[in-house]
Amino acid sequence: MGTLTQDVTRLCEEIAALRESREALVDDLAQANRDAKGRVSEMLAEFHRAHGDMALRTRGEQVRFVSNLAAEVSGMLKGFHERHRAMAARTRKDNVSFVTDMATEVSLLLTGFQQARAETAGRIKRENQGFVANNGKEVSRLLNGCHDARIRMGKSSKSERKRFISDLERSVKGMRKEVAQDLAGARQAWNGLSPEVRKAGQEAERKANAEVERKAKAEADAKAKAEAERKAKAEAELEAKAATEREKQDQSKKKTKTETKAE
Repeated sequence: MGTLTQDVTRLCEEIAALRESREALVDDLAQANRDAKGRVSEMLAEFHRAHGDMALRTRGEQVRFVSNLAAEVSGMLKGFHERHRAMAARTRKDNVSFVTDMATEVSLLLTGFQQARAETAGRIKRENQGFVANNGKEVSRLLNGCHDARIRMGKSSKSERKRFISDLERSVKGMRKEVAQDLAGARQAWNGLSPEVRKAGQEAERKANAEVERKAKAEADAKAKAEAERKAKAEAELEAKAATEREKQDQSKKKTKTETKAE
């Protein structure tokens, strides 16, 4: 037998052996599948029984839990209602007591405030009356002082004006006397001169007399103006002081009226 024949014979035998092995494997797989189906069916049946038992047990437990929870909640609500009623009664009692105490305290405060207000009003009224009386006396004293000062100043100004006029008259008389003597001397000195020179001298004498009189008059006017300004200033100061005192008195009267109205 040749080598090829041996090889082909061995190959055929191996193919036949492999076919038998494959058939055996397929049979084993089919048996394993049938066994697995049986086990799965039993397992599913067991799962269904366990699930039913668990559902029954869970439903019972849930019913008991809900029943216990309802009883517990009912007890809690009952306790809450009882405590709420007790707290409401206690709060109502405390509120009534607080309102009563507050009303008493407010009444005492109002009474004390009215008493203090009456005492303050009386004291302020007395102080205002004293202030008005003192202010009236002070204003009267100031007005009398202003009047006396004005009279004294008037008398002093009158005497000063008289002295000023007397001094001015004496000064003017002296100046006129000096000018007359000077003119007489000049006239005697110029009597022997020509008519033209005499006329010029007379004109110069006239101008000199006019200048002297003008200066004397200007000096007298300046002194009179200064005296008038001093007198006007003094009178203005007196008027200002009197106006200030009247304004203070009016303000005091207004303040007294305002405080009286406020009371």
